[in-house]
Amino acid sequence: MKNNLSPKEKKLLKKQHIKELLEVYANLLTEKEKNIATLFTDPSLSGSEIARRLKVSRQAVHDIVRHAINKMERCDAKSKLLEKRRKKMKILLEMDNAINNLTTDEAKKTELKKLLKALKHLEEQ
Repeated sequence: MKNNLSPKEKKLLKKQHIKELLEVYANLLTEKEKNIATLFTDPSLSGSEIARRLKVSRQAVHDIVRHAINKMERCDAKSKLLEKRRKKMKILLEMDNAINNLTTDEAKKTELKKLLKALKHLEEQ
């Protein structure tokens, strides 16, 4: 499936993957790595644009991003937190859909949605 993607789509998927890694593992990175990796996830910014903005070389941006990704992926290979997070988010989405289809009682639906929102909030912390 990924083989049928255009280079632009592959780039966007890579940036999305980095963004997900940052959501879970940002605390493993130095401030500089975190800052550059975060900028790198912006679909409207290229490595060259980030380099100009930060007054560093394009190669430095790519080296720092690559190092940050490697650090986060090594940790994820051991902990599997990203996979667990994706599974939890999928279950939360399924619960949300089930709540919408389960009942026509708006009071019950509101209470269930409130509980689901609390679960989502806990997951995002």
